[in-house]
Amino acid sequence: MAALRAENARLRRLLDLTPEQARPPAAAQTGLFLDRPGPVTASSSGPDKVRFFRTLFAARTDVYAIRWDNARTGRSGWSPAVEGGWRKGTNRPYLRLTDRVVEAHLKGEVHLGLYPLLTGDTCHWLAADFDGPSATLDALACLKAARSVGVPAALEVSRSGIGAHVWIFFTGPVPASTARGWVQGCCGRRSR
Repeated sequence: MAALRAENARLRRLLDLTPEQARPPAAAQTGLFLDRPGPVTASSSGPDKVRFFRTLFAARTDVYAIRWDNARTGRSGWSPAVEGGWRKGTNRPYLRLTDRVVEAHLKGEVHLGLYPLLTGDTCHWLAADFDGPSATLDALACLKAARSVGVPAALEVSRSGIGAHVWIFFTGPVPASTARGWVQGCCGRRSR
């Protein structure tokens, strides 16, 4: 927790934000959260945390991805979760995203990946991906641009520590082309 608080303080200094300014602003357009989706804290019940996560990260429920690490080769990546585990050359049914899977992710038992593109080419959120030596500064510029037009956005440092993601959440489905176009125009980066 101390390391996370120090990182938050460092990022606030880079953006010249006070803790009060660092709170998400009110939305400036339809489709963005006007308020947080609900008060969830460390003391909230497991089902409340799962419900909050699934509301914020609305995604496909017919499939999800899991992170894999190969200790022998040092490689890692993501694959769709399938019955019996993934094996090269097999065609097994996808596992559904359930509350139990989300709960395991929140407990740190599995690393969950979501598929945000929904029926009708809509999405409820997007993540802009920044890599390379200037990733953190590029992501901070994107975050600042988003906030300057009233779009609530959140910053995450990548697992590697040398990349970053800017997350934008919507209150309901928006055309994926609109979401992607906005982040490309504002941040000049690709989104997932």
